[in-house]
Amino acid sequence: MKALLGLVTLALAALIVEDTLRQVAADARGAYDGATIQAREARTSVSQHVRQQPLISLLVAGGVAYALAAVIPSRTSST
Repeated sequence: MKALLGLVTLALAALIVEDTLRQVAADARGAYDGATIQAREARTSVSQHVRQQPLISLLVAGGVAYALAAVIPSRTSST
């Protein structure tokens, strides 16, 4: 009788875990879809700004590149 009770408890626990994992997967899918939509909107917005003001966009990109070059250490090979 104890073995049967243990088996039923294990099966119930497995069902609860399965349900929880399905919910987590659904939440992850929703978060992924939301991030995809936001990335698409950001890309569209940046593209529009670059088309409207190409010179300013070029200057901003150059400034970002300069800042990154100053922050990221250069790799020097010591041979």
